[in-house]
Amino acid sequence: MKTSLMLSAALLLACSLDAQAGFIDFESGYSDLEIINSAIDTGDNLVTISTTGNTNSAFSYIAEVGTPPRTGFTTGGNAAVSDDEAVDGRAGGFFLTDDTVGDVAINSADYVFSFADGITDLSMDIFDFRVDGGAQNVGSTATAMLTLFSDEAMTNIVGMTSFTADLQNQPIDGNWENLLVIADGVAVKAVLDLGGVDRGVGVDNISFTTEPPPVNPVPEPSSFVLMGLGAIGLIGFRRRQQRRAAK
Repeated sequence: MKTSLMLSAALLLACSLDAQAGFIDFESGYSDLEIINSAIDTGDNLVTISTTGNTNSAFSYIAEVGTPPRTGFTTGGNAAVSDDEAVDGRAGGFFLTDDTVGDVAINSADYVFSFADGITDLSMDIFDFRVDGGAQNVGSTATAMLTLFSDEAMTNIVGMTSFTADLQNQPIDGNWENLLVIADGVAVKAVLDLGGVDRGVGVDNISFTTEPPPVNPVPEPSSFVLMGLGAIGLIGFRRRQQRRAAK
């Protein structure tokens, strides 16, 4: 009976240590213009998001989709366009941005994502990259890069992917791209590098797989069987010794 209980407990522990999928879409519990200045609990991980810029460093914030209001995504000043189908169709009600908070312009170079527990992959949607923000010279291109690091100092790269925009042929509604990178190991930090000059880029639908932390190894079922046989043998040996001593 005890052996059965131990085996059941071991199986439950093994199941609980499976990798967990995390997801952030900014739809539940967020409001327009809310600054993201604390870790986001996804149930299996704690994710901290910040931005860095050429002249300013600040927190990213939530923007609401729709007209009105459109606090963090515009149509490049084109009055003929009242809505952005590429955004409205996939962003839901809210997304993350870095355009302007109050009167402070944040020309963001990077989004930085920190994970309390290591991850093995990371995916996110980005939109409006180099469409409304930054210079757009005819014939030129710009690249957004997502990089995973295995260390807090961000010196050891374990994964990288990128998207290059042709600035001459951007749709008026803005581009929408998914970036997916698989880590060669376990990552604890990620950087979305926007080239250092674009602001107002949307980020949404962030997903990742959390690698469970290492634990003390659980004995395999065969080990439990050997332990049980050993215990039975020891009990039998002691009984034989007692019988000999009683004669």
